[in-house]
Amino acid sequence: MRFLPREAIPLSCAAQVHAAQMQILRNNFPFALVCGLVACVMFSIIVAQAFAAQVQLWLGAQVGLALLRYTLNRRYDRAQDNPAAMRRWRLWMFAGAVTAGLLWGLPSGYWMLHSPQSVQMFIIVALLALSTGAMSAYSVWLPVLYGFQLPFFVPTLGALALVSGTLDNILAAACALYLLATLVFSYRIHRTQIDSLVLRFENLALLKNLQLEKDAAERSDQAKSRFLAAASHDLRQPVHALSLYLGVLREQTLNPKSRHLVASISRAVSAMGSLFDALLNISRLDAGVVRPARRHFALSALFDDIKLEFAVRAADKNLILRVRGGAPAAWSDPVLVGQIVRNLVDNAIRHTRDGGILLAWRRRGGALCIEVWDTGPGIAEQDKEKIFWEFHQLSNPERDRNKGLGLGLAIVQRAAHLLNHPLTLRSLVGKGSVFALTLPAGLASQVVLVGLPTHQAHEPRGRQTHDKLVYVIEDDLENREGLRLLFETWGFRALAAEGLNEMLELTRTCEDKPDLVVSDYRLRQHDTGIDVIERLHEEYNDDQIPAILISADNTPGRLAEAEARGWPLLHKPIEPAQLHALATALLEQRAALNPGNGEVVEGGAVATVATPVAVATSADNMTGLASGG
Repeated sequence: MRFLPREAIPLSCAAQVHAAQMQILRNNFPFALVCGLVACVMFSIIVAQAFAAQVQLWLGAQVGLALLRYTLNRRYDRAQDNPAAMRRWRLWMFAGAVTAGLLWGLPSGYWMLHSPQSVQMFIIVALLALSTGAMSAYSVWLPVLYGFQLPFFVPTLGALALVSGTLDNILAAACALYLLATLVFSYRIHRTQIDSLVLRFENLALLKNLQLEKDAAERSDQAKSRFLAAASHDLRQPVHALSLYLGVLREQTLNPKSRHLVASISRAVSAMGSLFDALLNISRLDAGVVRPARRHFALSALFDDIKLEFAVRAADKNLILRVRGGAPAAWSDPVLVGQIVRNLVDNAIRHTRDGGILLAWRRRGGALCIEVWDTGPGIAEQDKEKIFWEFHQLSNPERDRNKGLGLGLAIVQRAAHLLNHPLTLRSLVGKGSVFALTLPAGLASQVVLVGLPTHQAHEPRGRQTHDKLVYVIEDDLENREGLRLLFETWGFRALAAEGLNEMLELTRTCEDKPDLVVSDYRLRQHDTGIDVIERLHEEYNDDQIPAILISADNTPGRLAEAEARGWPLLHKPIEPAQLHALATALLEQRAALNPGNGEVVEGGAVATVATPVAVATSADNMTGLASGG
């Protein structure tokens, strides 16, 4: 076995190693004392036959020394935190070991000179046994071991050397060899213990460093998530304003060339918003802030939606999109599952040139397996793991945005892992690929049908004359002005303010009650859109005034707060057509509840009508996951 030299002990753990040596020595000492006292009693019984009076004095001295050494050993607990006290403790331990060695060695050497051969043999055997025990107890710190062994053996060796006779000389030589072997093996045991202590503390240091690195990585990841959230919020603001102004521009009378230019800018803005959504959703999935909301849902409804959503895209590429009907109920988060499947279908359409795509399902015991088949180029074995990396695309070295962003499958893998749903891939190069997601089957009787709005998002054209009053609360000047102009372009009367106080001032000059309130979520002075809407409801004593929240932050808490109050939540940058469809649907709902003059019916219960949140946003906290590409 190879031992570290003393100077090879790392300085970083030298103090810890020395402290551990003292702790081991302190823990071994009581057992060594007890064994020594037992040996004293047995030794005295044999030797007392020839030296009764001397043995009694010797035994008393041994007991007294043992008590003194035990008392000194007890001081370790008080001395271990005091360097000066620890130095005194080590000195007393060494002195006690030397004294104990002399108290054994000198009488034994004397008795060897004046005892019959049978007693001499017993003395030698007793000394060898005690030496072996001392090697086990004291080898962790060599000064104590050597301080005991040398005074313990040398007088006996000297006595044997003075006695004439072949047998005595042989015994002397054997004892000398045993002493030498004891010292060598004690040193090897000592180095083994030191090496193990060094390894122990190095491992502890590595574990501590690893924990520090892990904590730093977690803090970095959290900081990254906070940065991405803040950056997304700040970057969405100008993009949102640009989208609003483009919506106003689209409502103007333009020549074909200008209208084409506006459409191109709109597509660029939409792509930018999709990238923000994908980056933020990747960050939120990594940070663990997304919490699945599992329930029984109709898988067939999801399949029907996907067929409607992707049929035109598939037809544009001359691909056949087939969807197996009759899908049963499933148990999971319907939005997360929907976004996984949407991303898989989107990925299949993007990379398939000929043939088609099949969205199918099959039962596997108590589970369901959703499969997306395609006749694309297939994926080589060495690339099957890489396709789930962020921004990694096998056939897009030029980073053509039309081929996606390289985030869709990364989101799919993270969402599947979050749901604990196995995701598998089978593929043959030149033949196609099959992505399969396995999830628990649900109960059809527990499915809650969520009605979708019948109002479809369409491009509004021309000024309408419904003359409804809209309150717009937005602290960003460009966004506020864009919203005001957009609603006025659609024929609304718009009153815009940067916060609650300014809006309350404006209401004093306006006699009409607002028909709709549109508010940004995060406002100045720590106000929120929820605070503003609730305050306006109190101001007009009407909590049925329709409201829309707009936010650049799509964390789960935002959506939960909005859903708890039945208000739809739009995420910046919004599509003007989407906002128009939602505003129209809310006003129609208000008119249905209050026929005639549109006022709230007092003194009676008002039936609850489902707010068309689905027009505005996904009904969960993963809005926009399908935009990863």
